[in-house]
Formats: sequence, C-alpha cells, structure tokens
Amino acid sequence: MTYLYLIRHPQTLPDSAVPPSQWRLTPQGKRQVQVLARAPFWTHVAALYTSDQHKTTIVGEAVKAAHGIPFTPFDTLGEARRDAWIGSEAFVEAQRAFFDQLDSPPCPGWEPASDAQARFVAAMDQLLARHPVESALAVVAHGTVLTLYTAHLRHEAPTYDAWRQIGFAAVMAVERATMTPKTPFLTAPYDRLLLPGATKA
Repeated sequence: MTYLYLIRHPQTLPDSAVPPSQWRLTPQGKRQVQVLARAPFWTHVAALYTSDQHKTTIVGEAVKAAHGIPFTPFDTLGEARRDAWIGSEAFVEAQRAFFDQLDSPPCPGWEPASDAQARFVAAMDQLLARHPVESALAVVAHGTVLTLYTAHLRHEAPTYDAWRQIGFAAVMAVERATMTPKTPFLTAPYDRLLLPGATKA
C-alpha cells in the first residue's frame, strides 16, 4: 500500500513584529529541516506539496535538493489565519476556544475552525486528485490545520489536546487507498514511519 505523509513545519521563532505567517525558523528548526530531508520515506514519494509560507517551502527546497522531488506551494494549505499577535498566555486560551467553538472565531482577525477545516480539506482533495492512489505523496503544512484535517479523516471532533501532540517536523502516514491515519505524528529519527508495502509500524 502507499501513503500520504502529512508533515508539520519545523520549529519557528515567534515574533510579535510580524504576522505568524512570516515567522522564520529557529536554529533548531533549521536542523530539523536537514534531518527531515534525510528521512527514508522520501525515496518513495512522487510529489510534494507545501503551503506558500517560508516555514514550509524551506522544507520543499531542501527535499528537492536532496531527492529531486518537485514541490508545489498551495496558498490554501496555509495555517488557520490569525492576523493579530495576542501574546503567549492569551494565545493558549484563544487556541482552546478555537477548537471548542468551531464556528466562532475566538479573537478578532482569527479564521473560524470550521472555515479553516473546509479550506484545507478542499485543498487536499484537489491535490490528491492529481495523482493515482498508487503514488506516495507528502504535504508540509501547519499544526492547527493538520489537527483539523486528521480529525476530518477520523470522523471526529478536533481538539486542543490533539493539536498539542503534534511536534515540530513531525510526520504522520495516512493510507492513500482508505485515507486512514496509520501512525501518530512522529518526530525524528522517523524510523517508525510506514513505507510503501508496509502494513504496520
């Protein structure tokens, strides 16, 4: 069987002077890019998609350089929109409310969870339709929308706790034939990730 690999971007440095979509990687995040680009599953991947933000396209560039895999940025794969900086403590409360009240933005300028989920699901459906089910694919995106998407795949409600469990540069294997998550989000060294032909971790 083949897999869709869902990947959260590497670690970023919060910066109140710019929107979160423009945050850059920490030194640890830069190291995570290099480790991620050497993960064994890339030898099976036919195509890579990212959001259009630097924190994800930098992974696409590293993977293309290491493996020659083309990557395509999609603006609709971006993180749930948060236009205003509200501070770390307020962010935690707002993020909890984001998942508890799916149709209502917890703060002015925030995209409601239901809107972000619908946008991301539609983008995934579009890119998956470009490739036969026999092709392994990878998508580099963001923690909140990946939480919303994996909840959609599991037919369950997204939660704050599920979001908290997705580490930076973590990867999940989803069986393409059934679109069923087969692993949790796993961080380096990625040796427990499923590869095409495998049925269990």
